[in-house]
Amino acid sequence: MAWTRTTLSHFRIAFGLLIAFSGAFAVAQEDGSLPPPVPSLNDLPTETPESPTPARDEFHRHDPIDLDARPIIARSKVSFVRPRRILVEPDGQLIVADWGAGTLLRISPDDKTTVLANGLNEPAGLARDTQGNIYVSSHAGGVVHAGTIVKISAMGEQSIVAEGLTGPTALAFDPSGYLCVAHFHNDEVLRISPTGQVNVLVGDIPAPSALVFDASGTLYIASSTEGVVYQLPAMGGMGGLSVFARGLQVPSDLAIDPEGHLIAANFAGNELSYLDGKNAPTLFAVVPKGTIAQAFDLAGNLVLVNWDFQLLMRVTMQLSVPCPHCGKPIPLRFRPRQTDVKPAKPEKKSPVI
Repeated sequence: MAWTRTTLSHFRIAFGLLIAFSGAFAVAQEDGSLPPPVPSLNDLPTETPESPTPARDEFHRHDPIDLDARPIIARSKVSFVRPRRILVEPDGQLIVADWGAGTLLRISPDDKTTVLANGLNEPAGLARDTQGNIYVSSHAGGVVHAGTIVKISAMGEQSIVAEGLTGPTALAFDPSGYLCVAHFHNDEVLRISPTGQVNVLVGDIPAPSALVFDASGTLYIASSTEGVVYQLPAMGGMGGLSVFARGLQVPSDLAIDPEGHLIAANFAGNELSYLDGKNAPTLFAVVPKGTIAQAFDLAGNLVLVNWDFQLLMRVTMQLSVPCPHCGKPIPLRFRPRQTDVKPAKPEKKSPVI
């Protein structure tokens, strides 16, 4: 198996859901460097905590078992030049936009790689429509009117969706099927209709680098230069553009976790931040320096791409084991050992595209 992964002895491991947990966790060393290549789970108990033996009937329970252990960290062995964005497909495969190589890669769970497109000019944004078409934006060095957005069908056919743009970066579909585009060098977000009509959705957002919609249809927009995340209510919602969070360190990506929380990547730091719109950003996870984008896979586990180390990582926080009586999954919840996790001092980095 190409993904480096460790399992518990005496247990058959099956991926479960990642649930909300208290406290931050670390998937990097204190200085922001990568963790050991093959993380060890030797400190994990090989037996479950003492508890009454479940009754052998239909009424026995499947309460989660908490384990005092770090997350399981798996690194893909696929080589990248400068990975910029990641997208999780419904079947669990990953799509990575490799800015430096000019390629779009589809990566299976066992690291089998398919090149979906090559010869792209700095692919920076990814999105998928309800028909399974993949959309990728080409930043093209930020040259005026050189940027494009290309659609790649399930059959691999490519077509131009929009051209003449100046530094398009992040992409996201709204609930109505319109494609939103972070127009980085024009300080605005565009909205493209299914028929290809392009309009400005909102302007005056310095260097927008990331977009994401939540379940209600609210759009969140990260400003790379300001360190701010804006929110724009869903069509028909109350209010207009407003500041949702400040104090980020060159925000480079946004994602919604399985519990509906907004998570931001700080490219100039080595942490992912949890944003609630009420308080200052709080630490969600310490990650290797250079982490530029994140996503959550179908099991709710965290997936990261790192610009500096040119790699793809998966972080598992919860697994499950079969109940010995009925075979139903019993969640194993990994709880961090670190109680004083702190991010490293932020570096000086230019606004990220």
